[in-house]
Amino acid sequence: MHRWLLALTILLAPELRAQDSAGTPNGRLAQIQQQRVEKAASLSTPEPAKTGGLGGSFSRLAPVFHYVPIGVAVPGLGTGAWPTVESRFRKSMDDGRLTGTAWGRLTFRYFYSVGTGAEYRSRSKEELTVSLQGSYANSPQLDYYGPGPNSSIHNHTNFRREDTLFNFRAGVKTSQDLAEACHIGQLLQHVGPGTSGDLPTTQSVFGPIQAPGIEKQSNYLIPGCSLDVDLRDFPEDPHKGTHVLAAFDRYYAEDASRFSFYRVSVLGEQFIPFFNRKRVIALRGRTELNYHSTNQVVPFYLQPTLGSDTDLRGYRRYRFYDENLLSVSAEYRWEIGTGFDMALFVDGGDVFHRPSQISLFDVKNSFGFGLRFKNQSERRVIARLDAGFSREGFQIWLRVPEFFF
Repeated sequence: MHRWLLALTILLAPELRAQDSAGTPNGRLAQIQQQRVEKAASLSTPEPAKTGGLGGSFSRLAPVFHYVPIGVAVPGLGTGAWPTVESRFRKSMDDGRLTGTAWGRLTFRYFYSVGTGAEYRSRSKEELTVSLQGSYANSPQLDYYGPGPNSSIHNHTNFRREDTLFNFRAGVKTSQDLAEACHIGQLLQHVGPGTSGDLPTTQSVFGPIQAPGIEKQSNYLIPGCSLDVDLRDFPEDPHKGTHVLAAFDRYYAEDASRFSFYRVSVLGEQFIPFFNRKRVIALRGRTELNYHSTNQVVPFYLQPTLGSDTDLRGYRRYRFYDENLLSVSAEYRWEIGTGFDMALFVDGGDVFHRPSQISLFDVKNSFGFGLRFKNQSERRVIARLDAGFSREGFQIWLRVPEFFF
């Protein structure tokens, strides 16, 4: 700033001298201007203040978080779903059409996964997407209570599962609400004793009859296709609309043909608003059906399960295993403040051995209440807390979607 004042003074010096000779007031003005110039010349550029303590630590770490984003999430409470720390790298090229990612995730009790992938997105009207991904996941303490809907909570065991997956996927979005995709993947799998010191291992309690595949695992080739119809107003905080996701996959066991099967998965959701969309009834149904010949079986570690933060919320996570599953739920939500909803819910569901046994009669049920915390500007739920009750007690479920520093 003082340099600009000095330059301005030099330029105006002749005029100021002329004004000073014309009379006293102008001479006084020249004197004041000269004092300002001298003061400016004596000023030195201040050094930035040094930041110490915790604030200084965060200042030094800011560039690290910029290049190494750290995320924190709570995918739920229960085995394998405790607070999680994640780091993800993302690099876009070719005006955003080509994107590369690499990520790692660590969860309580040493559940972890790592992966990398690349995705290409065309600029065509139908928005063709092609992606290739590789990942590894280690789950050292997964719960198993035995097969079927009548398994006992007292047969609580744990096992370890490791998954290495390579997957190629091609998808197309034919309209704003309709997306279709097909994929082919290679799954390398290993199952062993769990690492929990408080529970017996699954291998020490159950044999091949109660836990098919426990004595022998197989790698899988998995081709399949899916169809996604999304008519919801806000996908991350829906108040109105319909969502249907259907998928068909072929699990081809490369090392043991008796573990091969076909899987059909369907998820349907309907949201009904009233009272100026301040209240919503949310209906949800999900089923997984597995088809195979009479001499084949679905390994227990690939069977669908009931008991989570989205179905049968009054039971423990992974409480029920079997080859087929049906789950339904109804939820009544109402807004009690800006960005804050309450909910009442009832869940029903069951597992069964054959697809022909599907039924809504004599299903297990649970009920409860919950809270929803929202980001109104982004129209998404940022945290969800549920308390579910059943004949086996109650469960608390906390889910905080991932966010990054």
